[in-house]
Amino acid sequence: MTRFIGILLIFLSIPVTPAYAADADRTKLLVLAPKLNAAYDRVFAEITTGIVAHKSVTAYSYTLTDAAQQADIQKEIDDKKIDAVIALGHTSYSIAEKFRDQLPVIHGGMIMNPNGHSGISLVGSPAEFLSHLKNIAPGVKRVFTVYNEKNSGWLIKMAETEARKSHIELHALQATDIRHAAQQFKKVLDQIKDGTDAVWLLFDKVVPDQTILPVALDAAWKKNIVLFSNNPAHAKRGALFSLFPDNEKMGYKLAELGIKQISSNTPRVLPLSSLKVSINERTASHLGLHYSGEQRESFDIIYPLR
Repeated sequence: MTRFIGILLIFLSIPVTPAYAADADRTKLLVLAPKLNAAYDRVFAEITTGIVAHKSVTAYSYTLTDAAQQADIQKEIDDKKIDAVIALGHTSYSIAEKFRDQLPVIHGGMIMNPNGHSGISLVGSPAEFLSHLKNIAPGVKRVFTVYNEKNSGWLIKMAETEARKSHIELHALQATDIRHAAQQFKKVLDQIKDGTDAVWLLFDKVVPDQTILPVALDAAWKKNIVLFSNNPAHAKRGALFSLFPDNEKMGYKLAELGIKQISSNTPRVLPLSSLKVSINERTASHLGLHYSGEQRESFDIIYPLR
């Protein structure tokens, strides 16, 4: 494992030059990624692998360290005639934004909402969540969630559209702060009914895991309620299912967005549609849900692990 991580770190520190990089028609992307720790470095390496896999781009990787200077990145852009920059993680954000006036900058590997920049947020696409919900718990008719308008209002608008298509009632309660969110969740958990109701835990700073999750899990178990989430750790702890990033596919989508942004002046932030599925089979059994062999094969992680 140590040797494997070492190889990944080396991969992040050198330019990525695939065999087809000499083709002048390909879009040239500079991928900025910070060097943080083994876990994050592995994620950024997987995303970069997905970017490189796009046959219409030539990608170069630049590792951000404390010694990295704006002038060094500018030299990379000039020497390699870069068409767009893809910045991974929060650490890369402020650095990459300095180059927005001269070429498109696309952000990835972080939670973001539309605020004038472009990228793919780590928050999952509502369309994907509701599609998986139909497959995993087809009896659900109502979905409840709590959110902050500034953080997740854009996602709730998408979710409302998707819910109508899926013939699901979406009840989204706004919360101004963490205390208000706790009150709203209490209201939700008091009124939900077994069999046809579900609770959706969003990636939203107003919804703290440490206080909300134990209460939600306890209520879901006692009332036979479907609980699903954007956090893979929640399925392990007892939520019915969670969706989490497919890093390589996310990288491919970032490359596609980079190509599109070169010919467009309109900033775009997209929710993540490249997602994997983790499911808790013990929770499913408790809810009376059983899955075919084909369905089980479509799940990426099944808890409890065997």
